[in-house]
Amino acid sequence: MSYTQSISCRKQKKRNIAAAAAGVICLLLLVSCGRNEAPEAKPEDTGFVAAQTGVYDSADTAVVAEIDRDGKSVTLKNMDVNRQYTLTYDGTTFFYDKYGTVISDAQLQKGEIVDVTFLKERKRLNSLQVSKEAWSHRNIDEYELNEEKFQAKVGSAMYAYSEDTVVVADGKQAELIDISPVDILTFRGLGSDVYSIVVEKGHGYVRLKNEEYFYNGWIEIGNKVIKKVTENMMLTVPEGNHQVIISNKGTSGVKQIEVRRDTELELDVSDLKGEEPKYGSVVFTVTPEDASLYLDGNKTDFSAPVRLEYGIHQMIVMAEGYNTISQYLKVGQPSAGIEVVMEEKKSVSGNAVSGNDVSGNNALSDSEMLEKVNKLLEERGYSGISADDLAGNQANQNGTENSETGQNQTGNGEADGQGTNGAPVTSTLSYYVTIDAPVGVEVYLDGNYIGITPCSFKKSPGSHTLTLRNTGYVAKSYTIQVDSEEKNVSYSFLDLVKIE
Repeated sequence: MSYTQSISCRKQKKRNIAAAAAGVICLLLLVSCGRNEAPEAKPEDTGFVAAQTGVYDSADTAVVAEIDRDGKSVTLKNMDVNRQYTLTYDGTTFFYDKYGTVISDAQLQKGEIVDVTFLKERKRLNSLQVSKEAWSHRNIDEYELNEEKFQAKVGSAMYAYSEDTVVVADGKQAELIDISPVDILTFRGLGSDVYSIVVEKGHGYVRLKNEEYFYNGWIEIGNKVIKKVTENMMLTVPEGNHQVIISNKGTSGVKQIEVRRDTELELDVSDLKGEEPKYGSVVFTVTPEDASLYLDGNKTDFSAPVRLEYGIHQMIVMAEGYNTISQYLKVGQPSAGIEVVMEEKKSVSGNAVSGNDVSGNNALSDSEMLEKVNKLLEERGYSGISADDLAGNQANQNGTENSETGQNQTGNGEADGQGTNGAPVTSTLSYYVTIDAPVGVEVYLDGNYIGITPCSFKKSPGSHTLTLRNTGYVAKSYTIQVDSEEKNVSYSFLDLVKIE
């Protein structure tokens, strides 16, 4: 090819490339024009909005009532308005402890008081933190719940609670009536109010077998249950391992038991029968000296050593101007000394009781409360105390003392403030509590057998443990508050659950 032909070919290639480029540009312009003329496509509305960390429109302080970790939801209760609501959570939700440290939902506990932020309409939880302002008393076994005044005494502190307080037992919401006085509880709240009560350790039941020898004696289980032994008892006992001491006629025996929650344990005590009763000599030093001393319901002269059978005895000390002391005394050695220092009503210091083998118990708060003292004695099968005795007077100054029963009587043979049988006269003596349902189950009041439902028992004001039992079913205990009104009352409960 000549030089002239080569240049001509190059020019032709350039013309072809330029034409191709112009064609591409025209095509792009046509496509662009076409798009401008077509209507704009709108995205389909699925109703889903992607979750974003830190997005919320509402905040609240509430109690964790339920947690569904599988369904990823938490149910909260606002105590101010008594309203429950449920929020869902996901991987963008943050959980914190009270110190601001990140935790997982598995570490969140029912009954916790928390501060939350959330999207109200979506019901989506944004963040949850255990409240910095909340207090808690964990694993408490010494407490008092006054259901009449809705007051909870935890240690030396007094709090208020209500029917709306969140109760958690067995991992689910429960009622205040489900709490037994022997349960171990965790209290949580804000200020002076209890927001939640969690049953950390519940209770089971102990039935005695072959216990006839020990009738009118005493049984002690752990440090929570001390009862007089009666026929066909069923005792509500904290779950766990306990030492059982049963005594009568100067002899006692010891066994170890394990009590499981909501489970019945039959305890055979036939091998604990003693041969000969043993006695101990107890010297009482009481201040003031003119106080009245009652042992097992009988007024006792303590100017000389007192001979007592080995075992548990109830001691009540009363004097005018002093708070009454009620204690349990355990005699387990040949001799012992007991010193009792009573508290004057004007004093703020506590009662002092010291000596050998004395177990601590709550003293009665007011020596003028005759009905409360009599109720305490009646529960253990003893005669009542008259108003004169309660004031610290000698009831037999104008009469004699019955040597067989130890009951102090006035000159006319009847104690002031008592009936002919020694029972205290109370305003509710002629009124009854009836258990209507479930029908056909055994009823136990404070461990003592009452009968088969429907059944009734005499009204005794105060807090009582009511237990329902039927063979093949899970026994159930309730704490009831019996009022002092002069009228009959009745209760109906849910059916017992069958044992699987």
